[in-house]
Amino acid sequence: MKRIITLLLCVIVLMTLAGCSSNKLEKPETNLEFWIGENVDYVDFSQYQEHYRYGFMGSGRQYYGTGYVPTTDEDGKQLDPEYCVIYTVAPFPYYTSKKCHITEIYISDPDVTVYGLTINSSNEDIQEIMTSNGFESVEIGNMGYKEWVKGKYHVRFFDGYMGIKVDVRNFWKIQF
Repeated sequence: MKRIITLLLCVIVLMTLAGCSSNKLEKPETNLEFWIGENVDYVDFSQYQEHYRYGFMGSGRQYYGTGYVPTTDEDGKQLDPEYCVIYTVAPFPYYTSKKCHITEIYISDPDVTVYGLTINSSNEDIQEIMTSNGFESVEIGNMGYKEWVKGKYHVRFFDGYMGIKVDVRNFWKIQF
């Protein structure tokens, strides 16, 4: 029995260390306030406008980047500004982690650059720059869309926005 408990503890420690030693995606040249995977435990988000996710039950909270102010419709529902950056702050690397990181970044502002790319960059520029930064192109569904993947990091360019996310492990299969 002691051997089983010892073995189980060793497996848990190894899994924890593997999650903690996750290779970070180096922050490229960008004008974003935060980068994907960045620990934000000590950031005072009371200075940021919260983004409300209607009808979505997911992990984390979302905040607009500095200077982006939503409006409201006649029902009082929050509307995103035409151009904005929205950060998702959630536990990482597991949903049960105590530390919070930036796990998603939504960008619709054409002035924001990541790797020198914007939401208006050409497919050729995206292909060249993402490949040269070690990302691999992966098809999404059957609509001809693709995302750029490097380990657990994903970058998507769609008409009018760019999405960046990191996979968060759901070891305990938490239902949201």
